[in-house]
Formats: sequence, C-alpha cells, structure tokens
Amino acid sequence: MAEKVSRTCVLISLVWVLVLLESDCGGGGSTSTPPPPPPPQTLSITTAALVDGMVTFPYSQTIQAAGGVAPFTWSVSSGSLPHSLTLASSSTNSANISGTADTAQSATFAIQVKDAKDQTAAQSYTVNIHNTGLVQVQAVSGSVPAGTIEIQGVGAGPFNPLSWQQNTLNWVPDVRTPMLAPQPGAFQNIYSPWPLQQPHGWLLFYGGWDGTATSNDRVYNLSTPDFLSFGSRSLVIDHGVFLHVNNVNVTQLPDGSMHMICTALIDPNDLDKPAYFSSPDGLTWNGSPEPYSAQLSDRVSIPDDPAYATNDYNGGNVLMWDNNAWTLYYSIGVFGGNGKVFRATSTSIPQFHSAGSVLNTSHYANDVKKFQVGGKNWYVMALYIERVALDPNPPTFSYSLSNDGITFGPEYRLFGGTLPQDQFVTTPAFVTNGSSILGVLYGANPVDVLNAANQIFARWLQKKIIIADSSGVQYSTQVGYGPDRQWFQVPSSGSLQGTITIYAEDGITPLGKGSVNLSGGKAYQLLVSGGG
Repeated sequence: MAEKVSRTCVLISLVWVLVLLESDCGGGGSTSTPPPPPPPQTLSITTAALVDGMVTFPYSQTIQAAGGVAPFTWSVSSGSLPHSLTLASSSTNSANISGTADTAQSATFAIQVKDAKDQTAAQSYTVNIHNTGLVQVQAVSGSVPAGTIEIQGVGAGPFNPLSWQQNTLNWVPDVRTPMLAPQPGAFQNIYSPWPLQQPHGWLLFYGGWDGTATSNDRVYNLSTPDFLSFGSRSLVIDHGVFLHVNNVNVTQLPDGSMHMICTALIDPNDLDKPAYFSSPDGLTWNGSPEPYSAQLSDRVSIPDDPAYATNDYNGGNVLMWDNNAWTLYYSIGVFGGNGKVFRATSTSIPQFHSAGSVLNTSHYANDVKKFQVGGKNWYVMALYIERVALDPNPPTFSYSLSNDGITFGPEYRLFGGTLPQDQFVTTPAFVTNGSSILGVLYGANPVDVLNAANQIFARWLQKKIIIADSSGVQYSTQVGYGPDRQWFQVPSSGSLQGTITIYAEDGITPLGKGSVNLSGGKAYQLLVSGGG
C-alpha cells in the first residue's frame, strides 16, 4: 500500500408422531365413542449426511432406521455393495457399512430396511473411492544442504473447490526468509508482489523502494523460471507526478498485451486512487519505453459511484478480464467506513461503471483468480486483514469464493505470519500455473510499520508428506523450497529408512504409501503409481 473428506459422523433423527386422544366424558349413561387407532409408525432412513462423495479406506459408516416396528431387517436393494464393502446389522435399528480398498472408483447403491409390519424404506448413496497408490522416490541431481533431504514433485494439483470450501489446505512456508530481498541502497522496502505466468516461468512484478535514493514507491519486475533463481530487475513504472505508485497487479490477454492497475497517490493530503497502464509487449507502457513516468491522466475514474471521489482506495484494487469486459474490484479497507468490496466494469479503461458491492467486509481485496471445474466457474479472492489500533493480533490473510464473480461468500482464514521476520504481513497474491494455485507471495516485515523493512515471502500449497523411520518416529514437512520441493532434516545418522506417506494438498486425502531409504544432502523425485 502506498504510504499514507474426513469421515463424517452421521446424526440420525428419529421422528415420532405423538397423537393426543381426548375421551368423551359425557354423563347420563351416554356411550363413549372409541378412539381411532393410532397411525402406523412410518419407517424411514433419515440422515443428516452420509457417504455421498469421496471416502477413503479403511471405511466404516453407521446408518439407522427411524420409526417403524422392531425387529428390522437390512439389505442392499441391488443385491451387493460395491468396493468390497459389507453390510452388517449392529443393533435393533442400525446397520454398519465397512470395508477395505478395491480397484473400483464409483458406484451408486441403495440400502433397504424392512420392519416387523413389512414396511420398507430405502435410501440411495453414491460413493467415490479414492484408493492410495504405491509411492517411490528416485534420486535426482541437485545441490541440497548437508543434513537435509529434498523431495521434489510436491506441487499442488488442479484447483479443487471442495478443499477450498472445507479450508483444509496444506500451506508450507518457504525456507527462505525472505524469498526476495531489496537491492542494496538507501531505501529498502519492497512488497506488493504479483507473479504473472509466462510460457517458461513467471514475470514477477512488485512495488516499493528497491534500494532507491528516494522513498518514492515505484513498480519493478524480474523473471523467474521456478521461484528458485531470479533474473535482473527492471524499473517498469516510475512514480512520475505521483508521490507513490504501488500495489501492482497485471492481467495478460491472449494477444500478449499486459494491463496493469496500481495505487497512485499525488501527495500526502491526497486520496489514493487506482491508476491504469497498458503494454503491447511488456516493454512499452502507455506508449513509452519503460520505465514509464506516471501521469495524472492514468488515474481510473468511476463517475457513477458517488463514494469513489471522496474515499481513499489504498491497496485493494484488482483488475481482471472477464466475460469479454474489464472488471475492477476495489475496496477501502478497515478505515474507509463502508465495509465492502466493490465491483466496476469497463470496455474503455481508465473509465469504469459501478456494478455494486460483491462482499461485505472491511478487508482489502488484493487478488482474484478464476477457474473452471466441471463446467462451473469458481472465483477465489485473496484479502488482506489490516491490523487496527489497539488490536493485539497481527494482520492476516483470508479468502472468499464465488461462482459468478458478483457475489462472494463467507471469508475463510488463509494464514498469517509464522516467523519473527514475517509477523506483519501485507499484499497477498496467488501464484498460478494453468488451473493450479501453487502458493501465495506476500510482503511482510518484523515490525508494525508499512514504510520500512518489507521483503517478499512465499507460502506454498503443497502435498503433505510424512516420513516415518523403522521405529515409527515421524518426520513431517518443515519447509518448502519453491513451489515444488520440500526439505526435511535427517537424524544425526545422516540417513532415514522407513515409510513415506503422501496426502493431497488438502492435507487429508491419501495418495499413496511406500518404503524409502533416504540420505542427507540428496534430492529425490516423488513417484506415485496406481491409486485414484
């Protein structure tokens, strides 16, 4: 910002119908009308939730009958259960489904129950079995610190809405603290990273003072093939007439053109507003070779939003190309007083048209990514939760999901700082590779001051690995090294022989297990065969 499926325990409801009968207590020898017989106790199988969806083995699930007249007889309407599952009665009104893995993937079946009155009820279920595969590791070349084991091939797979809805994501901090530091110089303070995927890696934009002679925010970039090595740095947007330009994010269209939104501030008494810059090739911006010197005409306008002109939009501005038009998400944050993230659209930037609010929150929208899964759109918004005065809690990040980009759902906690170096986090941005979110880059520093000591850190979304030695002692992930590698410390013997278990990046879905013999100072490629 410019300065200024785990297993589900099923609860079954038993519904009883109570009939209150009144007797006719008439006198004088009148004959009472006998009460009508009570209605039969309806038999049903009621569930709050069951095995519909993904399950893993070993598997066990109890279901129950409601109502009816005991005793009960349980059966499978199709004759048998799939996936080597079995059905066993466990009490007068319940039955247990259990089993072990087989090679089948998915099946729909119905459980049927009959009571003593020959009433029947049935319930259909769809089960998707995720079998674990065989895990092996293969030694590969690479420089690894002594006493450290490197496992490669752990990067996140395609975006999985269920994992994000359940918020069971396995975030691994990068071993480098920071991943990227400012260049030497009088003023060192970089943050607001924005990784833009390219055919052979990423172009990493960021803002701040990168060893500059003055404390004016500018926008820079550099290239990286893997977030392990970095190319030379370039000044892209100079602050020009503004005091600062920062909080960069860039969209690239299929024709190769790049479109950038930044926060621009004229002077300390001014209000922050987003500014727009475009490039046909990433080298010429707004018609001039980089570094382009920002001008007042670059500022974004939203004439039909009456609050836009009188509010400060510092840091929460995201531009994306969606549905053949430009969408701008913009937010005031905790000090703005409106507590919302807004949306505007345009076919002719830098002028936009207001499209209302998308999320009731006082947090800053720093990134929005769009994915398509099973023919359905999923938007993921990353938000910065600013620390307010007298708040003992340091700032953190959250995220929100949407299926249309117009209405976003509840916020889920993403993560906060884990080390003294990144206690005060800011400006998160997703690292994407095609349909995958590989991680989050962010600015952070050890003190609660935005205009000093910020550096760029990384948190990676990776598969969960647990290595256990022959005595059962477990070694879980300590750190990541880039988006696709994890580092483990070996015991004093220098080697580790035992088993390795791999879970998906949700941290709970098992992918495979195998035997390993690992040595410190070496790198290994993860190989998983079978399963599914």
